[in-house]
Amino acid sequence: MNTIIVMILAAVAGLVAVSQYYAYAPVSASDKLKYQYMTLAFSVAALSVTTILLQVLYPHPACFLLYGFEKFIRILIMGSTILITEDMVDVDRKYISAFISVISYAAIALFFTDIMMSSEGQLTEGVLGVYYKPEASWHQALYYIYYIFYVVILLTFIVCRATTVYRKCEKHDLVLLLHVYSFSAAGFLAEQFIITYSMRYIPIVILFSLISLIILRQLLMYHDSITLSRDHYKNELDSGRTDVVLILDNRLKVVYQNKRAEVLAQMYDDNYLGRKLSDIFTLSSNAYSQLFQNGLENAFGIVADYPANNRHVNMIVSHKYDKYGEILSMTVFVYNMEDLEQEESIVNDVSEENGEVMIQNATSITRDARVLIVDDDVRFLNVFQRILKPYEVSVTRAVSGRDALTLVSNHVFDIIFISYEMENGNGARTAAGIRNIGGEVCSRVPIIFTTTADINDVFTGFLEAGFNDYLEKPISKRSLNSVLTRWLWMRFENEDPEEVPADNMFSAHYNELNTLADDAEHMYSEHKYEMLGFCVKGIEKDSRRIGLNDIADLSEELEEAIMFEDIERIGQLFGKLRIGIRDAVTIR
Repeated sequence: MNTIIVMILAAVAGLVAVSQYYAYAPVSASDKLKYQYMTLAFSVAALSVTTILLQVLYPHPACFLLYGFEKFIRILIMGSTILITEDMVDVDRKYISAFISVISYAAIALFFTDIMMSSEGQLTEGVLGVYYKPEASWHQALYYIYYIFYVVILLTFIVCRATTVYRKCEKHDLVLLLHVYSFSAAGFLAEQFIITYSMRYIPIVILFSLISLIILRQLLMYHDSITLSRDHYKNELDSGRTDVVLILDNRLKVVYQNKRAEVLAQMYDDNYLGRKLSDIFTLSSNAYSQLFQNGLENAFGIVADYPANNRHVNMIVSHKYDKYGEILSMTVFVYNMEDLEQEESIVNDVSEENGEVMIQNATSITRDARVLIVDDDVRFLNVFQRILKPYEVSVTRAVSGRDALTLVSNHVFDIIFISYEMENGNGARTAAGIRNIGGEVCSRVPIIFTTTADINDVFTGFLEAGFNDYLEKPISKRSLNSVLTRWLWMRFENEDPEEVPADNMFSAHYNELNTLADDAEHMYSEHKYEMLGFCVKGIEKDSRRIGLNDIADLSEELEEAIMFEDIERIGQLFGKLRIGIRDAVTIR
């Protein structure tokens, strides 16, 4: 009966240990910790199986080998526990390695001593288990030394040293860690008292190891939840952001930065990663108190000085908390870090009234277009992205030709602006690289060079690189508007046609044709003939695509009339064109 009880207890403990791994593995953030925890969980299960076999085989000679194997598994459990928690506390690896080595060698020495002293001590079947009971006093003393060394060193060295290390939420996870080690040590110590005083031996090492395993799973899940990962800050670290973003841990050390911060660090020969915020900026004492204040759910602002360029900067700080309300990390948005030149040196503006009307008219063409701008001058990128915003386009930025090629290889863009005079791989090589990527999209995407050079001096290089158009720096908003509206018609041709039933395959083109006709009518009624010309050009292309050649021919005539500003003929041809489109859309 006692044997059956022991076997049942051991079997249940083993099954629970294995279930603990499968409960943790799906939610673990670190593969390393997951595999270490798997070793620990299956070691506890193996200890349970060994205990069951000991009960079944006693007093077979092989029982002594199983007893030795049991000692080895206990060392594996102990070592795995320490190695897992090593990732969560700052303990010198050489001390951990020495501790595990001493315990392992001592266990092997005890096992061989037990073999040599088998005549004076033997495996004994207690009321609820099988254990080795030494008879000689010096042999018992070795056991005492072994267990006391394990318990005292484990609890004092590992845990006490760990509590002196400041890390995020140490008050909570180190308490759990203390529980893990306490139960582990208590299991080994209790076994010694059982052996010495012949107490009833429930497989207490297994049960205590199981309790340690369960607590350790809670600790690991909490550890995973407070581990800072770049994936947690996708929006903040987006490469298209124009502001500097720094992610700090709870010690104010920069652990992540966005592309803008990286570029500015290079510009000012500085380095942000791995440094404290207070080492990068000069903060006031009031700023320190705000940074470490708990309970602030909303973002707040502080000011500081940036010694690298003697600027006064503004920061917006947002805290991220763990489930205990402790600061886990901080997201810091920094503004005014760079020395901005006058915007007029980058953009030639037009009058506010004319500019607003011009952009409003162009948005029907530019809306939702995917734009890539490539330049190694962050100031230019900032201003260029700002003047593109009213066009309702999606802007992606690249600060080098290499970044641009990576982006084009993985994304589809409707138009690309490249600085011809980039230092790190000039614009011509970048444009040629895009054309060489392969595929219809890369071969046809409009590439617009931005340049400070005289167009007559660089035109040959433009042709060789496969350019479509150019913009002179400083950029004229009127020229930019013209380029955008002239080339963004191409995005309709670059899109892959969807597979649709034969009777429905031109529905999208008919809908687009009808939309263009509505836009053209609006432009005609307001006498905006330049914009009308763009609409008519789109109508001509869509008509050719779906076989409406009469409408396409009529569109070409209307384009010619618009070019020569023949107002009377424009009115006649546009009336015919609108009727033709209505008839085509109605009877399709």
